[in-house]
Amino acid sequence: MKHAFMKKVISVVGALAMVITLAGSLGAKNAAAEEADPIRIGTIYAMSGGNAAIGENILRGIDFAVEEINAQGGVNGRMLEVVRGDHAGDPAQGKSEAERLITQEHVDVMMGCHMSTVTEVVAQVCTQYSVPFITAISTLDRLSDEDHEAMDFFFRLCPLNSVYVEDMLKYLKDAGEQVGEEIKTIAIFTDRAAIGQELIRCVELYKDEYGFDLVDTIDYSSNATDLSAQVLALKKADPDAILCDSYIGDATLFVQTLKAQNYIPKMIVAKANGFTDPAFLTNLGAAANGVASVVEFNPDLINGEEINAEFSEKYGVNMNGHSAESYTVVWIFKTAIEAAGSTDGEAVRDAIAALDIQGEFPGGRKIILPYDRIKFENYDLAGAPHFRDNTSASVAIAQVQDGEWKTVWPFDFTETPILYPAPLQ
Repeated sequence: MKHAFMKKVISVVGALAMVITLAGSLGAKNAAAEEADPIRIGTIYAMSGGNAAIGENILRGIDFAVEEINAQGGVNGRMLEVVRGDHAGDPAQGKSEAERLITQEHVDVMMGCHMSTVTEVVAQVCTQYSVPFITAISTLDRLSDEDHEAMDFFFRLCPLNSVYVEDMLKYLKDAGEQVGEEIKTIAIFTDRAAIGQELIRCVELYKDEYGFDLVDTIDYSSNATDLSAQVLALKKADPDAILCDSYIGDATLFVQTLKAQNYIPKMIVAKANGFTDPAFLTNLGAAANGVASVVEFNPDLINGEEINAEFSEKYGVNMNGHSAESYTVVWIFKTAIEAAGSTDGEAVRDAIAALDIQGEFPGGRKIILPYDRIKFENYDLAGAPHFRDNTSASVAIAQVQDGEWKTVWPFDFTETPILYPAPLQ
């Protein structure tokens, strides 16, 4: 009897050991499968609506970086995969897309959204779910101000609006010396949306410091169908330079209307956005000659010449600031995830906060933007605290000359002189 009982015990113990061994084996297989799963990058840009061309261009930069990194073996042995969301220019849709990408698609990190008002709500969602989020492009100053300090999963690569606008005014001062004619009076032409209000705010902030007289501020509603009244008002004010901020459709219509009204301003300086979209030159041809813009990247910048040659061969267009910055964010994620050793949201967040990339990415490209350091910091701007901005970010100015964007400022970056006055032909 005792012998039979012992046989049963041994049998149960053996079965239990088999179960434990099987469970351990399945656990190891699940862990191995998880390690083999791709790292999912969520993207939220306009893929439909009036800004779809901008979204398409941004996604090229992301896809190019992902392809490049995956060809090198991925990140910690895992491939990168892009999961796209479409905000169509609507913050409410952006919020829904962020929630879908996180809760249904299970993305590990997020990037977006070009339009600052969409970026703001997506940053709130990402903070709620502890998903690291980097904006490559959104420039609205307030995104990193004291009211947004708690959005500690949100980081910004690009310069702030105030940096863009101050550099635009510096350019006008330096340009006056080069062309031999002082630039004194300025006017603003801009969208009534948040981007336009930021341009107006920042010009007001710096114009007196740099000695400019603001003679008129002309705005309009997005996706305009007629800008004749606005152009006639600018023609009447006749400033030495016009400062602009518009999305692609409005930027195209603006230059077309200038030509139609036979008004050729001496200087037009844009704060990127639609003016640097590849479609701008395609839409306007020679009529774009002389238009200048802030650029975060230009093909003739030394650091980016090689990567742009490869990019343009693949896509048939040059990189611009949007595609170059989105390309750079993918490399930032790669570097941070490798440093974190996992895709855990808090670990990646902490790794991004600790990054100090100088010159080039580990095992990757040089920084291809017009600066050589990426570091996210908390700091003061005009006496107010800001959080998690890339404080080394800066811009250059390029001008359309013979149908191409040529870097013309800072003068140390280029030997190309400014085309003055702007011919628009």
